[in-house]
Amino acid sequence: MHNFRRFSIGELPSSGSQSISLGHRHPTSTGIVTVDVAFDDDGVIRNADVTNGYGHRGAEKLFEVRDYRSMIMLADRHDWQAAASGELSLTLTAESAMRLTPTPRASMLRTILAELARVHSHLAFLSYLADGEVTPRLWHVVDDIRNRVLAWAGNRVHPMLNRIGGLASDVPDGWLGSLEDPLDDAARVSADLRACLARETRFRGLAVLDRERCLGYGLSGPVGRAAGLDLDRRATGYLAYAELFRPAEVRLAGDAQARFEVLIDEVGTSIDMIRMACSLVPAGEVSTRLSRRLKVPEGEHTVDIEAPWGIASCLMVSRGGSTPWRVALRTPSLSNLSALGVALTGTTEERIPDVVASLGYTIGDADK
Repeated sequence: MHNFRRFSIGELPSSGSQSISLGHRHPTSTGIVTVDVAFDDDGVIRNADVTNGYGHRGAEKLFEVRDYRSMIMLADRHDWQAAASGELSLTLTAESAMRLTPTPRASMLRTILAELARVHSHLAFLSYLADGEVTPRLWHVVDDIRNRVLAWAGNRVHPMLNRIGGLASDVPDGWLGSLEDPLDDAARVSADLRACLARETRFRGLAVLDRERCLGYGLSGPVGRAAGLDLDRRATGYLAYAELFRPAEVRLAGDAQARFEVLIDEVGTSIDMIRMACSLVPAGEVSTRLSRRLKVPEGEHTVDIEAPWGIASCLMVSRGGSTPWRVALRTPSLSNLSALGVALTGTTEERIPDVVASLGYTIGDADK
């Protein structure tokens, strides 16, 4: 006989559910996701049905009623832990359709922005592992990255820097040099998080998602690399990655331990790429002169990028006008949430937070 219970992930529980918190500032704290769980007589989860979408905004439809410039302003509200990824997904798709190549300086600065977003996102999710004095230092780094974005864009969370043809503005004088301190701090926090993880044994063998399961659920990014499935789009050399890309070590275990290890490794590789990019930023313009009224050539256009949690794709259908006919997004958050139910199966109630913490998502990025 099964015992059914409902859990709400985050600090805003739904009616009749038990709240599961991963930390006050953890990205899941917004709530909205619920899990209906069936336990067997021994307290083992036999089935878990994950429900999201309570915050549905119809993002894809909103993109379709805006012109190609203004739609990008909405894109950084998709994954608010890595706003630059949302901007890049739409921007690169439009540029590819128009056969438009941004300036070398713009490409290098975009790469720095994308990797800063990756460090920001990964550290926020890794806050679940932090203990003692590591916690305030981790959030200091996260806030410091936001302040660096503020100094460039005038906005801490939604930079709105990417534009078709380049960037909205160049970096201020001294901005690249100002990254040294937060990058040093991020490297130290990453080492401390690795030590925190080494002291734990509870993640080993937990919520295994092997290579076949990753393929079946469309899992990529750190989740796929933890299971030996390396689909990193950065290896294709878009933006400036042909000069900068440093891959993280691939694991084979496919468990929560391996997923956390990959996240920590990627903080380090992103730091290395940012440092190298800062030394290679060429002089020149950061934008390309375009007509006031942009039109994307008729047809179907698609681009894949590597967002922090995996492959993010944009399908843009144009009829040759100034607004897209159709925009469809493939988001890694939706894939991770789709696999959460099977990842929870076979675990117990007290392990639910550990499993959820190893499969990251943001609500906006799961808005389908």
